[in-house]
Amino acid sequence: MALPLTYHWRNLFVRKTTTVLTVLVITSVVSVFAYMLGFSESLQHSLSVARDPHKLIVLKSGATAESNSAIPVDEYNKLSQVTNVARDEATGQVLVSPEMMVQVSLPRLRDGGRTNANVAVRGVTLDAFRIHPNIRPLGRIFSTAEREVIVGLAAAQQFAGLQIGDTINLGYGADRAYKVVGHFSADGGPMESEIWGYLPSLMNSYNRTMYSSANLRLADGSDARQIIGQIEGPAIQLAAQTEEEYWESQSRLMKVYLFVAYLLVAIMSLAAVFAIANTMFSVVAGRSRELAMLRTIGFSSAQILLGLVIEAVMLALVGGMLGCVACWAWLQAVGNTKDMFGATTFTTMAFKIQMTPLLIAKALGLVVVVGVIGALVPALRAARMQVVTALREP
Repeated sequence: MALPLTYHWRNLFVRKTTTVLTVLVITSVVSVFAYMLGFSESLQHSLSVARDPHKLIVLKSGATAESNSAIPVDEYNKLSQVTNVARDEATGQVLVSPEMMVQVSLPRLRDGGRTNANVAVRGVTLDAFRIHPNIRPLGRIFSTAEREVIVGLAAAQQFAGLQIGDTINLGYGADRAYKVVGHFSADGGPMESEIWGYLPSLMNSYNRTMYSSANLRLADGSDARQIIGQIEGPAIQLAAQTEEEYWESQSRLMKVYLFVAYLLVAIMSLAAVFAIANTMFSVVAGRSRELAMLRTIGFSSAQILLGLVIEAVMLALVGGMLGCVACWAWLQAVGNTKDMFGATTFTTMAFKIQMTPLLIAKALGLVVVVGVIGALVPALRAARMQVVTALREP
């Protein structure tokens, strides 16, 4: 027979001080881990959307991002020579979208506008909605005859002045007023953090004569590497990347941040293991006679070991659940919409951290592992103690 769970549960409260301190350490670890895990999963989801296998991003040779690329119109026109790409059924023209990328500084909503971030403004033609099929306008799009823009949902939730009906000042001298006339969804991808307007209008406002990039749609069954070779060859001499490669390169800084954060979680987890081990050593030392009595009435060493591990896991789960609640409360208090900037553009990408059931399960799984590791050494010591010697202890 096994010891009842109620017996182990009551034993957690015999040494209140050490139990509370251990729970607080675990709570801290799990709250940070849950936040970092939510941050990582939200970022990875956003980047996973930007993996259209039928899309290439074309930049000026030597450019590292759209924001520092400048493609003259005559060089852009050479893309019509590219073979094995999608074409308009009516005209036979290559499906390619000339685009201009600039930035505008806008206040963040989460801190009441005390800090600003660089938000991407993308000039596009109406063909862009065919090149980027995941862009779905929610309502009407911008007019080609008026100064109007549409805004990604993530940007509208993160930055001030981007609600429908608001006016935003754009242009070289921030002297051109553009009206927000709609929002759009990009399935949570990076483009959902952008502002879109009509390309000729924005180029005029920013005194631009060159495009930042060209987004090109591949035909079904075509070889992306072969087409990239054409674009980078002597006839065209531009640089091209798949969409996945481009956004992976832009997220390098974010990945460094996540690496440092997970290293911090690992160190904190080690501290939690030692805290649990210290608590369980204290439990074993204070209950030597009790554990010996359990041995004399028929409980095996393995049952004693398992019982102490169960107590440690219970202790860890209490801290883990409190940590998840603390993380949820923090996100409710400060807002769960965050943003990070790219490695070379310093343009922000907004995303929303969600406390999903899967995330909570992963966080609690971590504390179970921490509890088991922390309990093993003291539990093994208790299981191996000499019964007669333990019964003689005061």
